Amino acid sequence: MRVFLYSLLLFFCCATSVNAAFSQLISKEVKFKESAPEFYQDAIASLSFPIEFASEVEFNHLADTQGFSSQELEQQLQWLARVYLEPGIGVDDAMEKAQQVMTQLEIIADTPYDRAYLLMLQGRKTGRDKQDYQLAITYYQQALAQLKASEDLPTQLLLHNIHYQLGDLYRITLQKNAALTHLNQYRELAYQLRDDYLIAKAESTLGHYYSGDEQFAKALQHYTEAIRLAEGLDKPFLNAILSLRLARVYRDLKSWDEALTYAHKAADGFTKVGKDNYLSSAMTVIAMVYGEQERWNQAIDYYLNAQQIDVRRGNLTAQALNLHNLGEAYFNNKEPKRALTNLIKANGLFLQKKSKHYLIYNDLLIAQVASQLGDWSMVNAYAAKAFVLAREKKLPEQMFEALQYKTRALKELGDIDKALAALEQLIALSQDLEHESQKPSDYSPSVLAEQQLKLQLSQLQASNKTQEKQAHQFRLAASIIFIVSMLLALAGINQWRGKSKLKRQLASLKQKVNQEPITQLPGYHGFIARMRQKNEIAQLALLSLDDGHTLDLNLGNDTYLEATARLMDTLSRGLAGEAYLIRPGLILLTLNEVNAHQALQERIRSLLDDQPQSQGTHFKLGCIKVPLLGNPDIKVTPDTYFNVLQMLVAGAMSLGTQKDCYVSITPLNFAPAAILSNPLYLHLEKGISRGLVKVECNENKALIQWPKWQGANDADPT
Repeated sequence: MRVFLYSLLLFFCCATSVNAAFSQLISKEVKFKESAPEFYQDAIASLSFPIEFASEVEFNHLADTQGFSSQELEQQLQWLARVYLEPGIGVDDAMEKAQQVMTQLEIIADTPYDRAYLLMLQGRKTGRDKQDYQLAITYYQQALAQLKASEDLPTQLLLHNIHYQLGDLYRITLQKNAALTHLNQYRELAYQLRDDYLIAKAESTLGHYYSGDEQFAKALQHYTEAIRLAEGLDKPFLNAILSLRLARVYRDLKSWDEALTYAHKAADGFTKVGKDNYLSSAMTVIAMVYGEQERWNQAIDYYLNAQQIDVRRGNLTAQALNLHNLGEAYFNNKEPKRALTNLIKANGLFLQKKSKHYLIYNDLLIAQVASQLGDWSMVNAYAAKAFVLAREKKLPEQMFEALQYKTRALKELGDIDKALAALEQLIALSQDLEHESQKPSDYSPSVLAEQQLKLQLSQLQASNKTQEKQAHQFRLAASIIFIVSMLLALAGINQWRGKSKLKRQLASLKQKVNQEPITQLPGYHGFIARMRQKNEIAQLALLSLDDGHTLDLNLGNDTYLEATARLMDTLSRGLAGEAYLIRPGLILLTLNEVNAHQALQERIRSLLDDQPQSQGTHFKLGCIKVPLLGNPDIKVTPDTYFNVLQMLVAGAMSLGTQKDCYVSITPLNFAPAAILSNPLYLHLEKGISRGLVKVECNENKALIQWPKWQGANDADPT
């Protein structure tokens, strides 16, 4: 028995140790994604430099001198190499230092996991340093080939990161199906890892994908889920990212005010956390919004701000993109010479980074600007470059545009022979594009004409045979049609009668469903049906009579029914609304206009005093406006309204039974829809405590004791 207990204790200790290690690994991943500069400082503080070894034996000795196990030191070096490859960590020659660590890791990479990690690092470096996305994709695919489906957390986390980076690269290179496949796997692994931050990031990434694909409904669906999860996390960088993504969606939906609001919010968030690379992106979004509104001067200002940030960071690709955007803005602002200057600078940077995909569009824009300036030699040169690159990247529309500029330039230059040759290419490409847009056909015009003649001949022959048969079959057909018509008429009459009967039964059942079972007065389901109608309801109130919950027992059913019906009729008439009996002493009111809370309480008091059974009975009142949330696009279900009213009445009841009192709430404009999600009592109380919901009461609202969510002691879903 003692051996068994020792074994059990050892098992629990091991399990606790493993769970702690897993939790620490997830926490490091979250910190890495949220703040790479801070993560870098922690990483270098835990190591003693220089770290150099030429064999596994030397590495093991180095690990001992630094106080690590071999596995722990290898993990530290893997994290260090990975953080070196992140933008904006404030380290000079970060790429070279990353390569040095990766070279050291190659010496000790003796497992599939280690080799996969190295391939992931190589793919990241290739993508960031050289923008060779296809080669980067190859590295990531090789990394996946090293790994198999595994339940251990490090492998799951590595797969999680590889699928994200692969999906992002496929998205950049416009391979949509492959991108979506890997991003969905990335999201699935995030849910398996069971961390709200990682799940929110994955949902946000899918929202970003669908936004780029102009599937804005799906994008907003994923962003909404990401925001819901982010609300319970103190992660300012994540919130700033979500604001930036929402700004882009609103920009694409041409909701300029919302786009600017979220873009500025994102810029403020990135400034606070020191994420200059993302701050540049926020500035670019703001510039694009102004550009869409043709407010080119403001757009140019923000492009210049983004350019200053990217120059300070030394990000050449971002600088080139900003110069390209500036060129486009100056061109649209009727400043073609400035536009050309910026575009040529961008061209040099794109060539330096070998960004052929961006070069195509930049060359085409240079050709367009040069054509406006009448520099036909430049138009011809850059159109020719764009055509070669577009043909290499298999972009027929860009090839077509390049040939248009080239043909015009050669014509203006007087080189008619080359112009005609370019025109022939243009016509051929136009035909190819036309053929690609049409399904291939086996018919030539002559074959089609032959088929039409054969069809006409067959129709004439069939018509002749039909006429011959019609003479013999007309009477028989007429007789059959008459008999069938009579049968159908009889069946139709029978069906009509049965349908009418069913309609009456259905109407009766619907009416009964909407009634309170015992009294047959309008009840809870009647209220739900009323809320689902299009008729406007301005205010809801739930009335609880302190001494009315046992009225059916005290008066007997007949007297109780008569008194309750009279009271509900009085309330409906006196308050210009409708009353619904929930249970004895609990009446729900739908009002057609908004009443001041105190005035509504006093009016109800007056109406109750006119009823013999309710004179002197104190009551509690919960009341809210409809709609409850300021955003009309957010739909609140009728049962949610009822649950909110229940909570308000419960809060009012906690103030005592010796007086009438009311409790009302008003969510503030910035309150999220999640305050009305399940469990409602938990989320609504948190919204009140955080100042997202305004509470009104005719007594001291600080004394209100809100009902507690019964599962609050077990788990907190937020």
